[in-house]
Amino acid sequence: MATQEQIDAVRRQIEQLRDQHGGDVRGVIHLINSGAMKGPAADALVSEAQGWDRALKGMFDRALAMLDTLRPDGAGR
Repeated sequence: MATQEQIDAVRRQIEQLRDQHGGDVRGVIHLINSGAMKGPAADALVSEAQGWDRALKGMFDRALAMLDTLRPDGAGR
């Protein structure tokens, strides 16, 4: 089992990845919407990127929720 410090470190890493990847996906969407790409292909890519954004948020939320279920070494003894 992990210590509370290890659990907290993992939480910070997951939160950092969530923010970084979310920002990257939203940046791609903004770039396309700003005119970097036009037409049906651009619309399809924006739609796909929005799906990635939702999927990433869900994955990171689930990972953080799983951390909430962990009991550190020595807890509850």
